[in-house]
Amino acid sequence: MKKKLILLVSTLMCMLALCSCGNQSQDEDYANNSNLQAACEQSAQALREMSSDEIAYYQQYYESQEDGQIYADLMSQWAEIQPQVGEFVGLKDYSVTKAGKTVTAVQLMSFEKRDVKLTYVLNANKNEVTGINVEMVYSLGETMGKAGMNTVMGISVVFAILILICLIIYGFNVIPVLQEKFKKNQSETKVEIAKTEVDSATESQPDDLELIAVITAAIAMQTGASTDDFVVRSIKRRY
Repeated sequence: MKKKLILLVSTLMCMLALCSCGNQSQDEDYANNSNLQAACEQSAQALREMSSDEIAYYQQYYESQEDGQIYADLMSQWAEIQPQVGEFVGLKDYSVTKAGKTVTAVQLMSFEKRDVKLTYVLNANKNEVTGINVEMVYSLGETMGKAGMNTVMGISVVFAILILICLIIYGFNVIPVLQEKFKKNQSETKVEIAKTEVDSATESQPDDLELIAVITAAIAMQTGASTDDFVVRSIKRRY
């Protein structure tokens, strides 16, 4: 681990040396800058020799440093990639581009299962490293497949939302119909209840007439009066 730490420190020293000579000329040919290429190669060597425990250690170490977030992110990316690429085969192409004040250096590393791209990003005006990252290199077919899958998923989400909106709009038309049906059912229920009450009253009328006749006959017998001399107007039941 000590050897790898020394290697990382030397890489940082190369980057500082690169930045320190950045003010010599604004038109410097970064493609031929040996310090930048050496920094990329040493970083690649340090990464490929790290074990998972060492990666976790360096990530924790750089996270504790005030200006170590760039390198902590690099360790986090490499921890995710390393188990997927297999054994190291060798270094491949190196390239550097400059766009305005941004310099981008890319070192390709070849592994058994997949190539890995190590990228350095520098601010040429401020003479500082603004980013270092590693990522797996995918073939054109894999890239197109992922793009197609993302497109299909995006279209599916859009159609699902459109269908949901259509259902909601359709619901606005169904709700009044359901309300009207509910009111109609309530009215029919009230009519049935009223009809039942009327039927019950009608059924009780013959019983009342018979009772009136019996009472009238009883009064006539007791008083000796004719049934035409009095009229039974109401009957009050006491239970």
